[in-house]
Amino acid sequence: MSLEEIVVEKGEGVATITLNRPDRLNSVTQKMINEDLPRIWSDLEHDKKVRCIIFTGSGERAFCSGMDLKEAAASPTWGKAPAQPRKSLMTPRQAAVTKPVIAAVNGICVGGGQMFVSDCDIAIASTNATFSNPGVSIGQLAVYAPITWSKYVSFQSLMRMMLVGGAERLSAQQAKEMGIVTEVVPAAQLMTRSREVAAMIAANSPTAVRQVKKIMWDCLDRNLTDAFANGQAIMRAYMGHPDSIEGPKAFAEKRKPKWSEE
Repeated sequence: MSLEEIVVEKGEGVATITLNRPDRLNSVTQKMINEDLPRIWSDLEHDKKVRCIIFTGSGERAFCSGMDLKEAAASPTWGKAPAQPRKSLMTPRQAAVTKPVIAAVNGICVGGGQMFVSDCDIAIASTNATFSNPGVSIGQLAVYAPITWSKYVSFQSLMRMMLVGGAERLSAQQAKEMGIVTEVVPAAQLMTRSREVAAMIAANSPTAVRQVKKIMWDCLDRNLTDAFANGQAIMRAYMGHPDSIEGPKAFAEKRKPKWSEE
């Protein structure tokens, strides 16, 4: 699938989504938010050949700079709260994507662009990646990404990023120390490394992978006792699945497993 401002490539069980507006720092328009991205996530979710997804930006300067502020400021509804909250399907978590998604952060990641990182399952950054949230510096409120990150990253470091706004940028290494990204690699190796990790994931049981992802994300919304109960319920429902039988059998027979598509 190739749209004017988003490119989707598929191959060997892995799909790559690339924001294709390098001249605008890969900012997202209302059409991309409300039409293109929801359609892309739905397509990849229902494509049984796709087992893992990589999300990145084109060019060398930016991963995503968030909303296209020039477009937003020109809108007659800019700054006005909608009569009814609108459910967004922009990110993989918002769109209920059950397949693993890797964020390959290749440059500037600011504002709403951080939602793509907070909602991915694994984030890998290039050495030239930077992170900041200039919301308060332009009179805006950052909500979604910081709330999600608050569940598993350094709280004071996160609070500092939100409060200083655009005055500071975190380096890729600082983001790794906070827990925002899992790995930092040279820019020239970012996509190669992201594809390597995606290939490792795609080689596993697709059903088991989806269930583990569900258990892990669900635990962020639960206390420890409820998280254990939920995880055990999912595990019991999975028991007897063909992959749960095929995996140990293939291991014993020293061969690659043949995973079920369901």
